[in-house]
Amino acid sequence: MPLSRAARNLLLVLDASKPAGEWLRLVTGATEADLETLRQQGLIAPQGGAPGGTAPPPAPTPAKAPASSAPAPAATASAGGSLLLDRAALYTYLSGAATKLLGPFKGYAFALEVERADSLSDLQALALQLVERVQKAKGDAAATALKDTLGLR
Repeated sequence: MPLSRAARNLLLVLDASKPAGEWLRLVTGATEADLETLRQQGLIAPQGGAPGGTAPPPAPTPAKAPASSAPAPAATASAGGSLLLDRAALYTYLSGAATKLLGPFKGYAFALEVERADSLSDLQALALQLVERVQKAKGDAAATALKDTLGLR
């Protein structure tokens, strides 16, 4: 099911640093219904069983990953270096990592591209584009860390 604009905006900024109710006040147009839609689609989960749950806590990142990177999806790479990821995991990672890696404006634009992706192959192509954009914006070290996070080598 497609997400409303408010739900997408909420998903882009939501993290465990604030309770869900506070994020709802900060994201214009976001409602409890948007939060519930994100929960039902498995994009967020209550943290620690607290009422008004927030996004799940970040998973541990690899030692080489930059501090600002999003949690990595389970990834493996084939001999050719192509991504072998679950569509849902890649979608969630790319949506969440975009603003952290590219900044709020470029990250939001990238997240919209992720939203329009119709297939796993489209998402894999976007993952490779993200590596290129991170390399251009932050350099080789950041791009290498992202490759490691995505399981590319």
